[in-house]
Amino acid sequence: MTPGSRARAFGSCLPGGLLVILSLLLPLSLPAAEAAPGSWQARIPGLRLAVPGRERASVPLQPPDLARQRRLAGVRWRFELPAGAAVRAWLCHPERCIELPRSRGRSSALAGLDAGLPLQFRFRLAPRGEAQQVGAIELLVEYR
Repeated sequence: MTPGSRARAFGSCLPGGLLVILSLLLPLSLPAAEAAPGSWQARIPGLRLAVPGRERASVPLQPPDLARQRRLAGVRWRFELPAGAAVRAWLCHPERCIELPRSRGRSSALAGLDAGLPLQFRFRLAPRGEAQQVGAIELLVEYR
């Protein structure tokens, strides 16, 4: 029995409605290589902030090809800081930066900008601040 004839034999044993349901569920069972169209996410290594007043940038977060010729709709971010750390943070697009008031949140302030361009986190240790580690940096980007 060849692989194709085995599949035909199996398919002929199933009621028509069940075969349709199985064919609809099949895409859900396959592992996703990238985020679904309309969003992407990234995790990057943390940064050590050691020089007070000096800005430190993360690696650029590159969008997938699916985001080209699309527009940003919103972003969600998360990063870890020690309690009481005197650190300012921004999320930057090549056209504009937004200040991040907390270590976790969401914003639509970059909505309408080109979704095919990289984003980057920037951090600044307060003047006279002690060295700090920024960890677990994550970003979720939605686009249209």
